[in-house]
Amino acid sequence: MKSLWYNIIKVYVKLGLFFTLKKIKVIGKENIPKKGAVIFIGNHQNALIDALLIPTTNGRTTYFLSRASAFKNKLVKLLLSSVNMIPVYRMRDGIKTINKNYKTFEKCTEIFKEEQTIEIFAEGQHHSKRRVLPLKKGFARIILSTLKKYPSIPIQIIPVGINYDHALKYPCSVSIFYGKPILANDFIDITNVDLTFSALINKVHFSLKNLTTHIEDLEQYDELIQILEEKQVNYLDPIEVNKCLENHQNFKSIKKDEKRKFNWLVIIYVIAKLNSIFPLLIWKYLKSIIKDKIFLNTYRFAVITTLFPLFYLLQTWLIYYYFDIKIAVFYLICCICLGIISTKTTEIT
Repeated sequence: MKSLWYNIIKVYVKLGLFFTLKKIKVIGKENIPKKGAVIFIGNHQNALIDALLIPTTNGRTTYFLSRASAFKNKLVKLLLSSVNMIPVYRMRDGIKTINKNYKTFEKCTEIFKEEQTIEIFAEGQHHSKRRVLPLKKGFARIILSTLKKYPSIPIQIIPVGINYDHALKYPCSVSIFYGKPILANDFIDITNVDLTFSALINKVHFSLKNLTTHIEDLEQYDELIQILEEKQVNYLDPIEVNKCLENHQNFKSIKKDEKRKFNWLVIIYVIAKLNSIFPLLIWKYLKSIIKDKIFLNTYRFAVITTLFPLFYLLQTWLIYYYFDIKIAVFYLICCICLGIISTKTTEIT
């Protein structure tokens, strides 16, 4: 029953992402083992959207660690747990709560024993920089605790590079690069444990840097971003972008064409907005009060998957009530088509 519920939610989330993101491109799915214990480790630039992209594109039933503060409400805790979310406690949650992570580690150990998968964002925080932050030890500690209890279990690490053209804008596009598997067992000796886990962390960090745009030099970060913008690089192709960064001295500025052709779809965009005026007004208000802008697409996704469909269904019911079922169904189909055209053809704003 839980598996059925998980798959229903997964389909609904995929549908929500379809209407939130302009393009979702997945590369390297052949690198994902079809069975066995797997830990997905991705970079983290777009809050909840990152967490949703991995389980909806990898084909495996995935558990993922989430900050414990989201589990405070009992009803929310029940819902999050039902879709395979596991709380992880940080210092900011209170030093007394850190010991609760032992229970989380035990849960992860049993998940690996059952040859399931877990997703972790090892940077430990979301951020807006086009680089991979130094990784925390948490994922390595989970692997160690598993191997101490079940030393014969092979645990594969799949690094995941998540790349956005414009992470905070709408409708942005994303590419997900699944890297080659890293056998964690080769880096952890349970008879002589290196508690720094430096070899494993460095290996995963190096892989992640190759799967997403990585600007190493923070002092020149703004300058390099400007160069990339002038070059009009495709951020969805991190391999080429990183090559450009290696040879940035040879960059030549490209003059952008100021002439813009008239988009004849603008009429459809206006109709779509008029048809969605009330949820759009609510979104405009919510957008103005979001303090951490990295959560923009997270809130946008929430609105798209709740307010918009509820509003369209209400209008469909009213049309059915006052007219007939054929007109109501036609209207609902038009709403869906307007949403698809808007998301997939609108220029980033």
